Amino acid sequence: MRARILLAASCAITVGLIAWFTSAQPKAELKHWEKVGDGVYRSKAGPHSYAILSGDRVLLIDATVPPDAVAELGARTIDAVLLTHHHRDTAAFASVYRAKKVPVRSPKESADWLLPENVAKFWKEAIPLRNSRTAYFVLPEGVEGIDCTLADGKSFNFGGWSITPTATPGHSRDHFAYLVEPAADVKGPRYLFTGDALHSRGKLWAPYTTDWDHWTDVGLKPTAESLRKLAKLNATALLPAHGPAIIADIAKALTDTADVVEEAAFMKSYERYTKQRIKDEPKYDFLVPMEQIASAGDKPWTKVADRLWITGNTYVLQSKTSNGIFVLDPWGQRSADQVEVLRKAEKLGAVELVAFSHAHYDHFDGIHVLKGGDKAEVWSLETVAGPLKDPNRFRAPFLDARPIKFTKELADGETGAWGGYTLKFHHLPGQSHFTSAIETTIDGKRCLFTADNFFHQDQFSGTGGWMGLNRSYPAIYGTSAKKVLDLAPERILAEHGGPYVFSAEDYRRRVKWGEAAGKAADALCVSGNHQWDWNPNRVEFEPHLQTAKPGAKLKATIRVNNTSTKSQTVTLTIRGRGVVPDITETLTVNAGTSKEANLDTYVSRTAKPGRYVIEIRTSEASGVEGCDCFFAVDVVTP
Repeated sequence: MRARILLAASCAITVGLIAWFTSAQPKAELKHWEKVGDGVYRSKAGPHSYAILSGDRVLLIDATVPPDAVAELGARTIDAVLLTHHHRDTAAFASVYRAKKVPVRSPKESADWLLPENVAKFWKEAIPLRNSRTAYFVLPEGVEGIDCTLADGKSFNFGGWSITPTATPGHSRDHFAYLVEPAADVKGPRYLFTGDALHSRGKLWAPYTTDWDHWTDVGLKPTAESLRKLAKLNATALLPAHGPAIIADIAKALTDTADVVEEAAFMKSYERYTKQRIKDEPKYDFLVPMEQIASAGDKPWTKVADRLWITGNTYVLQSKTSNGIFVLDPWGQRSADQVEVLRKAEKLGAVELVAFSHAHYDHFDGIHVLKGGDKAEVWSLETVAGPLKDPNRFRAPFLDARPIKFTKELADGETGAWGGYTLKFHHLPGQSHFTSAIETTIDGKRCLFTADNFFHQDQFSGTGGWMGLNRSYPAIYGTSAKKVLDLAPERILAEHGGPYVFSAEDYRRRVKWGEAAGKAADALCVSGNHQWDWNPNRVEFEPHLQTAKPGAKLKATIRVNNTSTKSQTVTLTIRGRGVVPDITETLTVNAGTSKEANLDTYVSRTAKPGRYVIEIRTSEASGVEGCDCFFAVDVVTP
């Protein structure tokens, strides 16, 4: 009898020891971690890494903390670090773990933004950014030896846990979540590590990362689909990288967030809004044949008026006082060739004036090959001219590295006279901050060139889309639509082959759409203000790219643009990588204003030739953070 009691006691002790080791409870009070479940810990500081313990082994979700912080958990071995996506806050210490021979694994979709050769290629192409390959929070350098092979649904075991990687594109193209549950066929907690798939119920972290392009909801749509996919996993806890743990009504939290995302996605399209939400949309005519619409300058010229022609993005206007022409928005060699075809067919004179409606390369790079373009007057709104004459100054998409010289930069509302026409330039932000409208009268019709802002409701999505990297937001679209409504032109000379007859009712709807879309975007934002959260450029470093020799001085400006409705205090830390000094600056900026600080710094004398991307960390007193700020230095041979 006594032997049986001793045996039972021994078994109980053994079971207790196994349970203790399996859950691996650290003995000392933890400085960097807090317990969120049996054997599961979250870093106290955000963005959060998570540690899963099994005996003296640990598995990390995301690399936001250094290895020294992991040591206090008492584990002897870090089996691996699993990354949810490529963003540099998520992968901040990935290279440090690799230097210590710890395996770092990521989704196979992350290879473009984590493998060293791909990261170097990305940065070579990204400044200035000519294409639409939008990606955010890319590491300055890739991670040597990283394993980019994790696949959707391919489970593996760690100790007593089963780990299932789950593809959840949206916040980034390569985003994954991880479902962690007991490996044995027993009941137990189902932890869902969601990375940045959501911040909290109805909220997204840094929502501009869903702007995979500026035209459509192509990023928001998979964001919502991923949230609904996660809702079906029956998790008992959602553990995000930013935001609080969610342990109640989990499926509803995910589906509610998906609903808010889908509303923002729906509102990305003015066409959907006017036709499906308001209905009985106004009817108004295109001014060109349908085959011209959405063309790229590959169609024969269409005559819009006696002295006005269009193909694709490019308009040609004939002078009333000479036989010369005004070319608006020449796009590449094709456009230059087409202008020569038109000149010959219509017996037109030389190019006398060239202007650009906005700062996207498909509307200005033809100036470099346009016959006679080097002798013509070159005009633009001064806001548009900024990134064209100095493409290394701003972070913006669709720029060309070749600077343009201007003969006239016009202020908002200023007029210029050419060929018997009065051309009035208006700042008309919408698709991009760097956008203008040009008002003039052609053949007795009051016309407004509107760039890519306002297409006919049946063309594309009815607009050029909104996108944070373009400095483009729905509320701003509404304001610009009101400007057009007040101007009340007779003709809207939109581009991409789409001029049309102005309809006041159409523009009244566009004003309402801007307001409604702005509210839908606000609803997704942690701060409740899309012009703050949806803005990766709220902190700017100018110039965005500098070229310098080792030891050379650098002059720059750092600026906080407070587009929110309350005062903001932002601490900025330049992480110099040994190429430039580390610098910390704190700016408090009143609502609706900007504040800047001039920085005098230098390039290290030991810096080797090459392109160096310098990260600027932001810490915002509001707690929103999530600003993607950096600059680059091309160090050249002395």
